[in-house]
Amino acid sequence: MKKALLLITACILAIACGNSETSKSENPQTEAVATEKAVEPTATESASSPCGFVTETKIKEVLGIAADATTEMRDVMRTYPTCFYKWESVMFSTKRTIAGKEVSLDFPAEVAIILVKDATPQMFETSTKVYKDGEAIEGLADMAIWGSTRSQLTFLAKGTMIHLHVKVSGDAAANKAKALALAALIIQKL
Repeated sequence: MKKALLLITACILAIACGNSETSKSENPQTEAVATEKAVEPTATESASSPCGFVTETKIKEVLGIAADATTEMRDVMRTYPTCFYKWESVMFSTKRTIAGKEVSLDFPAEVAIILVKDATPQMFETSTKVYKDGEAIEGLADMAIWGSTRSQLTFLAKGTMIHLHVKVSGDAAANKAKALALAALIIQKL
């Protein structure tokens, strides 16, 4: 009896291990949930890509980044269409306390635009519950909130919700001002 159970267990393990390898080779997108997928915009996708809202040149102008600074841009599809901009040549410093010591850390300037179409006020409220330091912004859109900790502005305008992350300075007020200027340009394109 013990030999039969051992044989059955061995067969089940062999089949399970074999199926695991087969399913990964047959479907390489299995791990796509955890990784981001670069998107080549087609005619239909470009309408839903947040990269098309504001030109790279205009973003650099608003952020005060030199026109000749090299931009790393990624148009990806995660849960929602997302556009990332990063400038490794444009660094800013922030001070953090680590293990009781104040340390100065350098980071590259970055912007992220996340597009959520057909959004509702309830979706906006749910999305912004995580803002511990949320500050309501009046007059920008139907609803808008700025979070200094996240360095992110989330706004709802014309049925579209945008999460706009702007981190180009160690000064939260400067990041907020630049995020508001970019948001105004994005709202014009909605």
